[in-house]
Amino acid sequence: MRWRRGDGTHVPPAEFIPAAEQAGLMPAIGDWVLAQACETLAAWRHDPATSGLKLAINVSADHFTKPDFVDTVLDCLRTLELDPALLKLELTESMMAGDIDAISERMRALRAAGLFISLDDFGTGYSSLSHLRRLPVQEIKIDRSFVQDIVESRRNRVLLKSIFNMAHVLEFAVVAEGVETLEQLGLLRSFGCTALQGYYFGRPVPRSEFQSQWADQPVPPAARLA
Repeated sequence: MRWRRGDGTHVPPAEFIPAAEQAGLMPAIGDWVLAQACETLAAWRHDPATSGLKLAINVSADHFTKPDFVDTVLDCLRTLELDPALLKLELTESMMAGDIDAISERMRALRAAGLFISLDDFGTGYSSLSHLRRLPVQEIKIDRSFVQDIVESRRNRVLLKSIFNMAHVLEFAVVAEGVETLEQLGLLRSFGCTALQGYYFGRPVPRSEFQSQWADQPVPPAARLA
């Protein structure tokens, strides 16, 4: 999501999302993003090149804790007759600072309905091994701050190896965020990471441009986009 100024330039999410959070606008923005995501999946299912793609959306803590959040998600999927497995909800670690039992209950309801649950920005916030054990998470996304210095920092390499080993034992899928160089890609692959995301593969583009690129340029064999 991008905020376009009148002159055509864009305000990046790192700038406008904190302002929206302070203003209490994230639940409304989240509902809009959810509706756009479902409409996109509905359009994609008519094209063989995109019909099997999953679409991931970020969910803020304020949005997730809305009393009607689960019903809103399921109603959106039901109205457009979408396969819930194609929608991935990425929840930030900061959410773990809330009522963990209530959060877990909502996650389980969404999982039971067939949605895919991912824990975003792993390693930077409030999650713990206890949370990972209790929460019905299917995937963790390693924060880009760990990946940025992987070539130069032995400590980051050790940490990443430990995260991959833990995820394997707990049967979590793992995505490495912020991959920007071939060197980073090579190290991550040597650790057993097969799902990667970052500017090395592509930068944010409008939906129409993504669809045309996807048809013309398949995912590199070294990795899949997550």
